[in-house]
Formats: sequence, structure tokens, C-alpha cells
Amino acid sequence: MGRRMDRLSDLWSARCRGVAVLLAASMRLFGVVGVAVGVFGTVGAARAGAAEGADGFLIDLTDRAMVQLAEPGLAAAEQKLRFRGLLNEGFDLPQIGRFVLGRYWRHADMTQQSEFIDVFEDMMLYRFMPLFSDLSGEKFDVGPSRPYTNNPDFLSVESKLLRPGEAPIHVNWRIRKRDTGFKIVDIVAEGVSIAVTLRSEYVSVLKRNGGDVDALTRVLREKVKGL
Repeated sequence: MGRRMDRLSDLWSARCRGVAVLLAASMRLFGVVGVAVGVFGTVGAARAGAAEGADGFLIDLTDRAMVQLAEPGLAAAEQKLRFRGLLNEGFDLPQIGRFVLGRYWRHADMTQQSEFIDVFEDMMLYRFMPLFSDLSGEKFDVGPSRPYTNNPDFLSVESKLLRPGEAPIHVNWRIRKRDTGFKIVDIVAEGVSIAVTLRSEYVSVLKRNGGDVDALTRVLREKVKGL
């Protein structure tokens, strides 16, 4: 299981090396676009005020991430602290955690849920932090955002990672509008969804362990120790 998880996460990282810029901008490891659309609804053609706000949210966080995380001479401990702050600010980690656990989330008690979310955050942090060492010369072009027709609280924001001398990487951001602002709930880079990939992997582990969320949490803690 561990080797397969590593292969999938490494594949995702290789396809979207520069996505770490936007991950840190609002994030922040863990389908295809069609799967993600099926989860949140279909995207409407018209833009709404909320959608424009999602555009600004992503652009603002991107700009701040570049300033905060690319500071010359920044100590590793401080970069980690800043990354964790941006991760929690921009990503709806509890919702992503519920999604990746599927039906097993409902069977877990509050302590199990909390411990899983804690290690899930650490996995996100340690998996993507190393990507920041190789982001020179790359820029993001953030396009228009659109609400999903059957649920306008969910928005789709298209973007492209522009790399000198290479083909652009297409990245789609799934963003939810809440009373307190916007939160990212999924990223689909070149057809690879973080949330859907993680759900497949984590549910596989849970099935082999009789649905024991504690067992999955232990596996992830061991992986964090090795990162």
C-alpha cells in the first residue's frame, strides 16, 4: 500500500511541480475533472459576483505566498510555519478529510476524526514543502471562475502554470464560498485530483483494516516520520 501511495503522489507531484506555489498561496496530499464535477455539480457558463471573488481570493493568496515563502535566507522552520498558516487559511482541510474518508468518517468518533485531520494536515505539509526549492521562472495565469449551476456555493477556477520552454500545465481549483470567505476543496492538475486520488488510496487501506480509522492514522503517522 505504502509503495503504491508513493507512486501516485509522486506522479501527481511530477505533473504539477509548480502547483506548490498556489498550494501555499491558500494551502495547500493528498479523478478526473468529470469526477470532481460529479461531486460538486456542473459548471455554469455565467459568472457571478461570488465567482469573481474566488478569482481575487486565488490571485491574492498566490501573490502573498510568493512574498512569504520565497524570501531570501528564510529559515526552514519559519518557511514551514508560514506554509502551515497558508495551508489552514486557504484550504478546507476538515471537508477534504471527510471526503477522502468517505463513509468511514461517519463511523469514526470525534477523537478519531480530530487525530486523522491532524496527521492529514502534516501529510499535506511535508509532501509539498520540498517542491518550493524548484520553482524558479514559473508563473501562474489565473483565468475566470464560474459557479456550479446546481450549487453556486461551489466555484471552479481555471489556471495555467507557465514554464519557460515547456508546455503549460492546466490546473483547476474547486473552491467553496462560506460566510467567512473562500476555501479550496480540491485541485485537479492535468486530470489528477488530489481529493479523488486520496479517497481511493485511503479507503483501500480502511477496507483492509476493517474500516478502522485509527489504523489509517497510524499508517500516515509512520509516513510523516519518513518525510
